Amino acid sequence: MFKVVICEDCENSRELIKETLKKIQNDSKYTIRIIEFENGEELINNYPENIDIFMLDIEMGNLSGMDVAREIRKRDNNTQIIFTTGNPSYLQEGYEVRAYRYLIKPFSVYELKQHVLACINDIKIKKSKNIVVQEKNNIYKIPIDEILYIEVYKKDITIHTQNSEYQVKMSITNIEKELIQYNFFRCHRSYLVNLKKVDSLKGNVIVIKNIEIPVSRYRINEFKCRLAKSLGEILC
Repeated sequence: MFKVVICEDCENSRELIKETLKKIQNDSKYTIRIIEFENGEELINNYPENIDIFMLDIEMGNLSGMDVAREIRKRDNNTQIIFTTGNPSYLQEGYEVRAYRYLIKPFSVYELKQHVLACINDIKIKKSKNIVVQEKNNIYKIPIDEILYIEVYKKDITIHTQNSEYQVKMSITNIEKELIQYNFFRCHRSYLVNLKKVDSLKGNVIVIKNIEIPVSRYRINEFKCRLAKSLGEILC
């Protein structure tokens, strides 16, 4: 089952999204539970847990969809956010909250259906992707989407995730070969980063969860291109 929140102050838009989600459920094998809110304050005051997708109108009353998204990110880094808006100028702010898509109003049922189905498929893939590593005598299965970055010091590898760190004995080159297909980039000889977890780039320094990671001057241009491509995949 997929849990989807609709937060939209326009009743017509809210009904269009709801009916489209019901159509997706009827036309596919997916079970979708829909939770509706008429404004951001109502959502935050009655915050639902374990949501797969938040569909947020950006321009709403006192608390905008962007404000709501920032509150969501304080509680959940994994849920997907799809913005609906009549103003495309919010694209840069969307990067801040790692939005999955923008839907520019007025949008068609077909457009909405395609974006939601793409999001559901990505969620399914993320839930099934893991990397298996050995730490001393223990074996761990780590969800790839939870990895923030990987650091090497001499021959010691540390895998930094959202909640833990794992010390493993293996080659960072071999890890890179395994993870490059999942939007990881070797920004420095000692660091491999998850592009989807990058909060900002300041000069030649990446920031992930307030951790500063250097980017080699030989790799900065390629990194910017890869980051831009990743951002396009998330927001376009």
